[in-house]
Amino acid sequence: MKWVGAILILLTCTWVGIDFANQYKKRPQQIRDLLQALQIMEAEIVYAQKPIETICRYISKQLSFPIGSLFQRLVNELNETEISLDDCWENVIEEEWHFTALKSKEKQIMLQFGQSLGRHNIEQQRKQIQLARVHLQYELDEALEEEKRFSSMYRVLGVLSGLLFVLILI
Repeated sequence: MKWVGAILILLTCTWVGIDFANQYKKRPQQIRDLLQALQIMEAEIVYAQKPIETICRYISKQLSFPIGSLFQRLVNELNETEISLDDCWENVIEEEWHFTALKSKEKQIMLQFGQSLGRHNIEQQRKQIQLARVHLQYELDEALEEEKRFSSMYRVLGVLSGLLFVLILI
């Protein structure tokens, strides 16, 4: 019976370590998705001059969960409420952000971007999108560095902590 408990403890600690490591792997991909969303948004605003609702619907179909669903939620909010675009953007970011592996830095970038969304002419909007992309690119570089540094560490730490608990309990 002790061995079954020891194996369960070891597997649980290993699983927790792998789960922490996966959070570090998800963050760069989600930042890339945000960068892609901004690139699509820039092209659609500048060249096609489509309304933001149509652009967000298109982005939501192009990107996977959770970033795609964030834009789908924005479309739903725009259709259901009478509040302004920037308030709608802020509400969606605040409510949906916990589904992502992204940090508060990326959240602040997206909130600041949302404050300018739809308020300026096309050229100013393009500059705002490019500014957000520059900030997100910096965060992507940082996220890739953190992934390299911490991903394998958490996996190993999970296994080693499981072994330590097993040795202490046996």
